[in-house]
Amino acid sequence: MSKYFFTNVPSYRLNKFRAVRSAVDNLHNLLALCEIVSACSDCMGDDPDVDFDLAVFTGGYSRAWIKKSDGYFSMAIPFQAIDDGGLISFNIDHLSEPVSGQTISVLRNAILTWVESSHSHEEVVLSLCDSFGFGVAEATKYADAMAYLLSEDHGYFRYDDDPRNANGHFHPRHHFDFFFKNSSSVKVGLDDAASLDCFFSLCDRSVAKRYLR
Repeated sequence: MSKYFFTNVPSYRLNKFRAVRSAVDNLHNLLALCEIVSACSDCMGDDPDVDFDLAVFTGGYSRAWIKKSDGYFSMAIPFQAIDDGGLISFNIDHLSEPVSGQTISVLRNAILTWVESSHSHEEVVLSLCDSFGFGVAEATKYADAMAYLLSEDHGYFRYDDDPRNANGHFHPRHHFDFFFKNSSSVKVGLDDAASLDCFFSLCDRSVAKRYLR
């Protein structure tokens, strides 16, 4: 597994991350991550002890760790990570192309249309044709890629340190939430704050697991 830690990422880039309540929100955050990895190579290092803003892990599992004001969230990365001598980039196998600035713009257009059209695949294709001058075949290729990414295993969870809403054992101050929606999420309380070591114990197959008690 390779580990990349990004420190002092400009706030306007970090502010593109949003609370995840759906697969669309998760894909939106993945595209924001790709932009940071592409544009902020000067922020990247390999020291986990620095006060980093986000981390990218590749190899046995491909996953991102994003810090927020009250904890962090993590999701699987559905792109192929390429290490080019200390710089990393992503390829989207479904399209057989890099996750470039244009690819990000196209997918953002697609997911916005997807939401506004109540999940109409045809409206996504038409919007891509109108906005980017694509033919129907090329627009359909990107619309299919969006659908594929939305249906992938997101592997999402988040850790919250939430003293404001703490309510004994019903809403522990320190807790993990698994899945997107409040109606289907799984909440696991912790006695103390969750560190990066705790993250590794959850996600890294080579690290000893923790147990509920």
